[in-house]
Amino acid sequence: MNLKGSYSNHHGRYELRHHPQIFNERNQVSDAEHLIIVAGHSVTISGHLEDAEIDEKDWYLLGYQKGKGLPQAIIAHIRAGILEAAKDPKSLLIFSGGETRSDAGPETEGGSYFRVSDAMNLWGEPRKRDEYFPGAFDVRARTTSEEFATDSFQNIMFSICRFKEVTGSYPIKITVVSFSFKKKRFVDLHAPALRFPPEHFHFIGVDPDDSTGFDIKASSEGELMNAAKPFETDPYGCNTEVLIKKRKERNPFFRTPPYEISCPNMSPLLTW
Repeated sequence: MNLKGSYSNHHGRYELRHHPQIFNERNQVSDAEHLIIVAGHSVTISGHLEDAEIDEKDWYLLGYQKGKGLPQAIIAHIRAGILEAAKDPKSLLIFSGGETRSDAGPETEGGSYFRVSDAMNLWGEPRKRDEYFPGAFDVRARTTSEEFATDSFQNIMFSICRFKEVTGSYPIKITVVSFSFKKKRFVDLHAPALRFPPEHFHFIGVDPDDSTGFDIKASSEGELMNAAKPFETDPYGCNTEVLIKKRKERNPFFRTPPYEISCPNMSPLLTW
């Protein structure tokens, strides 16, 4: 019996079923040049994920995240990542984020996003559009997760390493999908800190509708004070108390990334 691929939901539980897009079945990722990163923001805490776009109970949310359209934002980010991967058959899509919430157990953000994509059957959506996308038929086969990142800088750095693990080479182009108010952090701070060529680094900002409770003004103010400013003075997040504390709190299971072994060329940055 050959069990392949994704999950189907049946009375609140998941059952393995056949999926036509098995990861790298036709060696698709060996030619990948373009890294597409969807930065994680939460982990799933429900076995019923088909309504993950609207039901906050499917996600582990902190108090300040509730009633702010986060489920809608997460699914919008996943959709944007899948669409970008559909446009470029030489891309590898990575959902990035580690085991960040102790209450939720050792569940990763990256793995959660992949399972939600399966449960909601998001992979096939680009094929339903009027426009033709050359990579629309095998996005799932070119998607994996990165399961150690605890902040936005690590989302990029660790995903570059994950790309290297999977493809055997480093990406020529990077596209990041996240909230629009995080553009400065990714484009003006993280990419230069990693010395990635700006002409090959792209950012896609996606926000939920105001009707969901999302407040772009408040989010932008919080971004400036709690993330952008600390990273301005501490680009690698190694010396500022607020950034060090966040990384520690978001690694409650004491996970150690393997990338120093798999990506020795990046060892100086990984051990900074």
